[in-house]
Amino acid sequence: MREKSLIKKGIETITLLSRRKVTEERRSYNEARAGTINTEEFKKAIHYLIEADSYLYKKSPKFYLNDEEAKEFCKLIFKAKDSLDKVLSNFGFSFYKEEKLDESSLYIVSNRKLFKKLKSKNKNLKVVCTEGLLDIEDFKKIGVPESALKSLEKKVEMAKKNIERFIEKYKPNKIYVVVEDEKDNLLFERAKKLYNAEKVEIDEL
Repeated sequence: MREKSLIKKGIETITLLSRRKVTEERRSYNEARAGTINTEEFKKAIHYLIEADSYLYKKSPKFYLNDEEAKEFCKLIFKAKDSLDKVLSNFGFSFYKEEKLDESSLYIVSNRKLFKKLKSKNKNLKVVCTEGLLDIEDFKKIGVPESALKSLEKKVEMAKKNIERFIEKYKPNKIYVVVEDEKDNLLFERAKKLYNAEKVEIDEL
């Protein structure tokens, strides 16, 4: 019973914490149309649910999650739901997602892959790519050897100036750092100090 209760709670949390409005045009499985199973997304959904399922064993018998654990658990549920939505879309179920991307804000990303990903969502977004971190000390934290740090100083300064140019030119309402991994968290912490930036997880966009 407790396992079912926790899963039910996770699903309820999706509704409460979601940053996107989701409208399902059709809700009954009886309205499914012929289509092809998106096996890649189906396998992803299973993988995410298996990861989430591990909390049932790690947190037994109380199943209590602290703030960080709750975020990680719900993140896995969100990912599973997104993948299942894609599977269902091949069978005629339509899910409209209202993007939270804001054209009046500035988005800072650490690499070209994230840059292209955001631009593909909205070509009018103001996105600046640092292609690295914003402080030499942060490069040390990820294990960059001392011998290579000197060559990165110019790159760091150029990244800062580029961000400052964007801020001066567009005067964004907010500045976000898009976070995908631990390195991006270092970028966020530095940008928070320098530009009062806020963090947004790539999975939330």
